[in-house]
Amino acid sequence: MTLAGSLSIDLYHQEGKPCRVAIASSRPIIAASQLLLGKSPEQLLDTVALLFTLCGNAQAYTALLACRAALGIAADPAADNAHNMLVQLETLREHAWPILLTWPGLIGAVPDKKPLAALLQSIALFKQQLFRHGEAFKLDSRAETDIVPLQRLIDGLADLIDTALFNGGLADFQQLRTEAQLRAWLRQSNALPARLLAEVYDREWAASGQNQVACLPPLEAAAWLEYIRQQDLTAFSRLPHWQGRCFETTLLNRQRAQPLIVELQGRYGNGLIVRLVARLLAVADTPTRLRQLLACQDAGAVSAHSISCDGHALAQIQAARGLLIHRLVLRQNKVYDYRIIAPTEWNFHPDGVAAQSLLQLKPAAPAELKLQAELLLNALDPCVRYTVNLTDSGR
Repeated sequence: MTLAGSLSIDLYHQEGKPCRVAIASSRPIIAASQLLLGKSPEQLLDTVALLFTLCGNAQAYTALLACRAALGIAADPAADNAHNMLVQLETLREHAWPILLTWPGLIGAVPDKKPLAALLQSIALFKQQLFRHGEAFKLDSRAETDIVPLQRLIDGLADLIDTALFNGGLADFQQLRTEAQLRAWLRQSNALPARLLAEVYDREWAASGQNQVACLPPLEAAAWLEYIRQQDLTAFSRLPHWQGRCFETTLLNRQRAQPLIVELQGRYGNGLIVRLVARLLAVADTPTRLRQLLACQDAGAVSAHSISCDGHALAQIQAARGLLIHRLVLRQNKVYDYRIIAPTEWNFHPDGVAAQSLLQLKPAAPAELKLQAELLLNALDPCVRYTVNLTDSGR
């Protein structure tokens, strides 16, 4: 039992110049929420685990946080750190996958599935080490954090990231702070990501898709709960907004403080090269974040991610593709209402960052428009299948 749907993206242009974008979604957002009605919290958590195969850890953890808030269950620092490790690993998987399997085709290379298989195998080992019997997302789940084996797993994962994605140059990439250093690294590296970035620079596409849609500001769960209670939830789940504006919530939001991203954004805004580098930084920094979580015993930050007030509970986390929100109402220990606001609904909103980015593409020739659009949409990365249809309105 899974729910997915798809996106149909129509890009209208006049001799290669974009003039209109129409995005149609068949994502069963309301159906997913309705399947959860009437269930106990335990049944809710079991069902969420079955419904979502993509970003399943993030969905399950957000649901768990919402249930805990609704039931008044106190935070468990060790379990929360372990849950966050699983979300970080899932984020790595979701971004390494397109780098290893999709990026090669964008530069005329053939993807090699073996590195990805090794990476996925390594990621799968963590859950058994983090939770008893590997059961992570139940109300009574308890972390079993044996530090030494986990340190070894993280070290092994770091080695795989280094070899599979950076061809042994991970440490050099992590030292980059300026665009000049990035360009020098691209000249020296023969790693697949370096080849794609170099081609983007060579084609003068670094700023492609640059637009004025801002990144969603960080907001506490209490602010979201108050705001959402004022909305038509059926409409809001499909077309989310904050104070009447559509915002971006992608991995770029989380990488904006990186020195390299700060410099690149100063020149290219939220253009293509910035998004590609942000994805690489997210992948490269995963072992560091895992080590920090393994060493952390403070759950103080978790309270900022969930809240309950007047029978309404809300939880939010940063999933692989951006902000994920679950809002839960329990009555007599049964789900009375449940809403999920996912990153794809923000980013592929009719007026959102995907549509505005596509409108700002400026290919030198009409034939370049399709490749630019593919690169951009791959970087924005919806959580479902999508098709792109190009129509020349001038004909």
